[in-house]
Amino acid sequence: MKRTASLFSQIVDYENLRLAWLKARKGKTSKKSVQNFSRNVNKNLQVIHDRMIASPPVLSKYIQFKIYDPKERMISVVPFPDRVIHHAIMNVLEPVFERQFIFHTYACRKGKGTHAAVRYAFKCAGRSEFFLKLDVRKYFDSIDHTILKQFLCRIIKDARCLELLFGVIDSYKIDFEGDSVGRKKGLPIGNLTSQFFANFYLSALDHFILEKLKPEGYVRYMDDMVIFGDSVKNLKNIFDEVDHFCLEKLALFLKIPVFGKTFRGVPFLGWRITTSRIFLLSKTKHRMKNRLKEIQKSFERGKITEEKAVERTKAVYAARVC
Repeated sequence: MKRTASLFSQIVDYENLRLAWLKARKGKTSKKSVQNFSRNVNKNLQVIHDRMIASPPVLSKYIQFKIYDPKERMISVVPFPDRVIHHAIMNVLEPVFERQFIFHTYACRKGKGTHAAVRYAFKCAGRSEFFLKLDVRKYFDSIDHTILKQFLCRIIKDARCLELLFGVIDSYKIDFEGDSVGRKKGLPIGNLTSQFFANFYLSALDHFILEKLKPEGYVRYMDDMVIFGDSVKNLKNIFDEVDHFCLEKLALFLKIPVFGKTFRGVPFLGWRITTSRIFLLSKTKHRMKNRLKEIQKSFERGKITEEKAVERTKAVYAARVC
């Protein structure tokens, strides 16, 4: 596996930091924290630069809040300057991660996304009789820091870059009852870097499934996976192998697997995919209705403009047009 060097100097380069600022502020220019940063952007970018080149790098604490989409999730985000840091990192590292991915993993990748994942699953369903649906229990909270760092060391040899990445990883930690003392794990769902780290973490599993198990079809969107096959027996054997790999190599626990016939429908990313059609699950429709009601209430109470309400409404429908 080829490792990449000379990344840190690209990350902390002023032009890259400025590009990161522009990306981080996109769609958020009305927020006070963004406005405050932007008023003296050159000085603030210099402060960020100095924080990044410090050894160890200086990173901020997380701001936490809950969302319900539809289940309760704890979202952890960093102040705006740290979001600029995360964009600066990913501006440079995104191509490095991209080289590790198989073709049919669809999260956090240009030209991919949920719609492409659903369309490919539909294609697989049309040529396979059975499916196995898998996802990981508390995925983001369960990502092991030590294992993630080992994976990063396999593709990056720039020591300063690794120190910065390790700082971002170690700035967050989740404790589970029964865990060994000192074992660090967990990535905050709200971080840009977390999305890429989490997608990359399962890349080893992707290669194991395709190169060792060789199913009829396989598609993954983050930790939502569907494997297609010609018999339930074969898929059960595949599940045993995948379950063992996740536990032994990734320290992850899978949820109870779902086996079924494709003509009855594969539940995937809010859709039910059969051999002949794709349609929304009832819970997805319910979630859409609730979101549209929230937008309407925000507009009526003057919290958002008509333009913003229209924009958000279009986004709700666009996310579910496949």
